[in-house]
Amino acid sequence: MDTNFSPIENYPFLSPFIFNEDPGIIEKHKISILKRLDNVWRPLKIDACQTHEYLAARENVFATVVAEHFEKQYQIIVKKSLSTNNSFETLSQNTRLLDSIIHTAFEYAFEDLPILKERINEELKKEYRFKKKSLPKNQQKHELNRKQIEKIESNPEDPEQRQLLKYYNSIDADLNREISSLTERLESLNEQMPLAQQAELKRDFLLKHFVIFARGGYGRAELSFASDRDLGYCLDTQQLNSGEAEICRQFIIHIEHLLRIAGIETAHQYFELDEDLSRFKDPGSIHTIPAILESRVLLGSNNLANALKRRFFQILPYETFVLSQIRDYHNRTVPGLSQMNIKEDQGGLRSLQIPLWLAAATFGVFPNQTADMLALLIQKRIISPRQGFKLCQALEFLYDLRNFSAVAAKFHFDDHARESGLSEKDLQINIINDATERLYLLKKKRFESIDVFDRYRLQMVNHIQYLSEAILQRLLDRTIVRTFSNFQVVVNLWKRQIVEINALEGLPQVPISLIFNVPPALLELFEYVGQSEYDLSFDLKDEMADLIKILTPDVIEIHRPQIAERFSKLMLTPFAANAWRIMLEICEPINAENQPRTLMGCFIPETNKMRFLLRNLAYHQHPVCTHTINALDRTQKELDRLKKDYQELYQYLEPKHILALKWGILFHDVGKIDPQTDHEVSGTSIAVKALERIGYDDQELFTLVSLLIVHHTTVVQLSRTSAYFDQALQSFFEIADRNLINVILLFLCNISDYISVSDSNAHSTRSLRTFFEETYRVFAEMRSSQKQEDSMDFIQTYLDIKKTDLESDTRIYLLINRSLRENLVSVLLTPLERINQKERKLLEKSEAELQVLWRDLKLGSLDEHGTDQTTDKFIRTIRQSLSNETLVALTEIYSPLINWFFASFPNRFLLSSPPGMVAENLTIFNKLERPAIVNVITNAHGRLNALLIYVHDLPQIHSRIAYTLNLKHLNIESAKINQIKFARGQIAFCYYLKISKREVENVILPLELETSIRRNTPPALKIKPQTFLYNTKFKLEYLQDDKKGYMVKETNNSSSADFPVWKGETGDKTEFSRRDKNYLRIKITAEDAPLVYYKMVSAFDQVGVPIQQAVITTIGHQVIDTFYITPEDHEKLVKSNFEESLKQALMSPSDI
Repeated sequence: MDTNFSPIENYPFLSPFIFNEDPGIIEKHKISILKRLDNVWRPLKIDACQTHEYLAARENVFATVVAEHFEKQYQIIVKKSLSTNNSFETLSQNTRLLDSIIHTAFEYAFEDLPILKERINEELKKEYRFKKKSLPKNQQKHELNRKQIEKIESNPEDPEQRQLLKYYNSIDADLNREISSLTERLESLNEQMPLAQQAELKRDFLLKHFVIFARGGYGRAELSFASDRDLGYCLDTQQLNSGEAEICRQFIIHIEHLLRIAGIETAHQYFELDEDLSRFKDPGSIHTIPAILESRVLLGSNNLANALKRRFFQILPYETFVLSQIRDYHNRTVPGLSQMNIKEDQGGLRSLQIPLWLAAATFGVFPNQTADMLALLIQKRIISPRQGFKLCQALEFLYDLRNFSAVAAKFHFDDHARESGLSEKDLQINIINDATERLYLLKKKRFESIDVFDRYRLQMVNHIQYLSEAILQRLLDRTIVRTFSNFQVVVNLWKRQIVEINALEGLPQVPISLIFNVPPALLELFEYVGQSEYDLSFDLKDEMADLIKILTPDVIEIHRPQIAERFSKLMLTPFAANAWRIMLEICEPINAENQPRTLMGCFIPETNKMRFLLRNLAYHQHPVCTHTINALDRTQKELDRLKKDYQELYQYLEPKHILALKWGILFHDVGKIDPQTDHEVSGTSIAVKALERIGYDDQELFTLVSLLIVHHTTVVQLSRTSAYFDQALQSFFEIADRNLINVILLFLCNISDYISVSDSNAHSTRSLRTFFEETYRVFAEMRSSQKQEDSMDFIQTYLDIKKTDLESDTRIYLLINRSLRENLVSVLLTPLERINQKERKLLEKSEAELQVLWRDLKLGSLDEHGTDQTTDKFIRTIRQSLSNETLVALTEIYSPLINWFFASFPNRFLLSSPPGMVAENLTIFNKLERPAIVNVITNAHGRLNALLIYVHDLPQIHSRIAYTLNLKHLNIESAKINQIKFARGQIAFCYYLKISKREVENVILPLELETSIRRNTPPALKIKPQTFLYNTKFKLEYLQDDKKGYMVKETNNSSSADFPVWKGETGDKTEFSRRDKNYLRIKITAEDAPLVYYKMVSAFDQVGVPIQQAVITTIGHQVIDTFYITPEDHEKLVKSNFEESLKQALMSPSDI
């Protein structure tokens, strides 16, 4: 890279736009400021021995004097800007002013260097003493912690110690990291301290190994009143020892601090010559490289600055940089005729800067002035001298407008402007609009009229837009060659198009059908397309259609593992949607069955049927294929947005999660190819089979893809229930299986699909984004409250809090019901006076309101909605005044029942239920001596959607329940089963089942279900093993993790009965709690089919292994059931033919 560029002697018309370095002016300003600083400082006579006080006083002097000088000079420049017709004069003056301040800050800070060095050495010693003292303490803690871990590990069978072991292991990991960090830092300080003490940083030495440079617009000497003050610092750490480098770092911090307190805010970057710069190759950071390459040295070593530039140029990925800049260029907003962002819109300053950066990268020359770059373009015959002058005219005018807009409100808006009808709020930085235009004409006599101004402005904008595009085309209308494993492509950069595909150089040139006769090579091409966003030329797409006949199912089958690997890489590219779009476009003529055959369909035949398929046109604006590709494209944009706006959440996503998200989006509507099915369910089966066909064998991937397909609209629906945010959020968490990663992926899937449905949807995402923002707020609150060690656990923490809140609300609901039977005074007010007088006094403020609410409920004249609203308001009013302890005391007679119910029934029921529903079920499930109790749960429309079941441990109890559900034609969508062990040894189970009816007219009566469970012994399965109808994708896993499950245990029962008896008296004493158990988890995955749950629980019955707890999940066509058994029963299962008999039962047709 050429870091120097000759002056523009041959183009004198460019001279008005050149910034002339004038050290004399800088020196004059610097001496003047330093003299003023010295005059203010000398009388203070502060003792240099008091380093902190001394430096603080010096900083205060600098802040006062420099702020005053800068403001005075700045106002002079602003005033002069109104009388000049060359804004480059103003840019130069503003640049020189800041240059002089930077020089002054350096000189002033250098005077402080001896004191600064003394302070640094003292702080290093202080840090060394502290860390040396801390190390043995941490080592001692670590040793004690290890002993605790060994003690717990010596008794692995004790389930009570499991959480404690997890806690001690996390402490162990933290202490190990801390000890390692302390040891490493102490070693570094041992080396650094003597070197820092000995360091003598003379002025010449410092300037030789240190550089301050101006970046961006400031670097180009185009520092407008609206520009950021971009600075850069670099140390030659290859030559400085660690002590010298530390002093230099602190010296830089001191300079920046001086500038900041003087009101000179800078955006600065710090570099060390030997640091790894590869992070700047990332697409999100690549735009910062040109700002370094075109930088201008202010102070220090030119050689060091050039060495840094060379390193940056070496890492600049030309093709990636070109593509990112072209995308940036084309994505700029088209301005209106009367309003424009001078910097960002098409035809603005950035529209010219982009082609100039690309020209610099193309020619390997980075001049630090725009005029120099234009001279280079003229020399290279990219533009003519006339066109160069047009661009300079346009730049001058746009900078004039930018300068004016930046200071209009502060300096130019006055009484005269108000009298002219102008409003200050309409004046915005970088925006030219009617208000700014009128004020400009009022204050600056450059144009005779609005017409002249507008015509000139639009012509200048046109010059930049037209000529910038011409520069880009001339620069990039050329081809580059990229070489891959067994082929080469020729790319036209301007068209962003692959125009040729050839065999490797030196090999015979053959048709495309021979180059891509194996699928992995073809997918390597499309991975490049997904990385670059290139299109294929018209002719190439046509030629590549020949591959459709070659890539047969047999060929795909042979290369399955390599295909899956290649597809994973393709899907993780930023423009995977572009690759899929092209693969869908490449097709043969319609065949005799009126079916298209596409290149995409060679790998996933189902997508052929998606091509131009129309569904739900009242809602969908595009055919299924277009909508799907648009949604996939949107997914990447939403991922980028998540990374920018929610970095804390984005960090949890691994490549495997992003892969599942993109496959889920690609398949989310594939079920629509069969109009007779529910596409959200049938799509899961199609997706899993398709993924297996192309080589995937990852159950975690299949499960996640299925989850996204089934729920690709669910979060949208939940976001519309804003009045019930907590319930919606809890439902969201349950759907996501209380997993933070699933929460993130479900949101991304939903919003990507929703936006891609129609233009209308794309502009109405507020409720969905707000819902996710609220979800993030809950995450942030849980994390900041430190109620859990791991941020990933925030969902469980949140749900635990909500469960506690629900218990309190249920107690209040019970109080309300009792007061309606008796009266408010005797049930609430009088007992409260006795229990807590302070809270009784607090409640007095709301007593009148409570009486009104109570009276409304007592009269019974409200409809259902009104009753719910009034009850909710009653609950909230009491919650504001009464503590949980007081509520417990007021509802003591209900405590045993509440304790039993909240411990025994699964959280997924409790957290999805309002307090009224919980209170209702408390009265139903209070006779525990009954062998079976069933209650039906209905939705808002009165339709059955769940069952609650309490049942004694009868023989084959789980098979009995499965058999009863089958008799009543009920499907299980999800379920949770808890085991209860009573104090007298009896066992029972509590079921929460989300169900759907196979027959709409089927009437479900709780008493019939109870009778069936008690009396009907489940018959044996009639299996026909010779016929295998169901390809169930059966998988059985014994999970080795810490999710060991729990048992609900009664620890206190004052009665002599086998089961607790509650008489509604304060003397009722029982205690139920959830006890962690060391269960083994068995996860069974299969495709949904008739009797699948019955077959699973029957298999456990056949080998005599009791199920202790279970979680049942159905996602589309996939069943994922987890059963908990004791470690002792594990061996029995392994020795039996459990797995084989279960597999045979699941894969065979059967009836009962």
